[in-house]
Amino acid sequence: MRTIEDYSLIRKIKSGDTDAWEKLVSKYYDQIFSFCVRRCFGNRVLAADLTQDIFLKVIENIATYKFTGKFFNYLFTITVNVCNNYYNKKKFTQSELDENVIHSSTETIMANLVMEESANQIQAALNTLPDIQKEALILKYYYDLKVKDIAKITGTSVPTTQSRIQQGLKKLSRLLDREEFMDG
Repeated sequence: MRTIEDYSLIRKIKSGDTDAWEKLVSKYYDQIFSFCVRRCFGNRVLAADLTQDIFLKVIENIATYKFTGKFFNYLFTITVNVCNNYYNKKKFTQSELDENVIHSSTETIMANLVMEESANQIQAALNTLPDIQKEALILKYYYDLKVKDIAKITGTSVPTTQSRIQQGLKKLSRLLDREEFMDG
């Protein structure tokens, strides 16, 4: 259903229908923004900026979009690339990373007092992983994507993606000192 609906919206967008564009953005905005928040160590302002950049890239390239595969995968490929390009241009120092992790935890607690402590611990632990492992885990466990789709989005092979997920899970397990993450 999602693919047929996306196909229809994109055809309308290509013919100049601005309402279709608004529908497509509202359909995916929250998912893209949530990915960016997790990828940006909880920095919601930066995530909003990156989300805007992502949708600008989509509209700039929609005319050349080919209807092969799922639009969702195409959108997440752009999302991953925009986030990676941002972080490749701006290399964080360790103190900036620490500050962002601390700020992220504080912001999360303030914004969601009822959130479970374990969710905050998982996010903080996730923030310490290398970007390639963090991305793979976010796409797998927060967006429930299949390994082959994650491989396509990140431009890697299925075995490499599986390895990143497994290595990331092992590191998370050690960080959180729990066995339950290895079962999934």
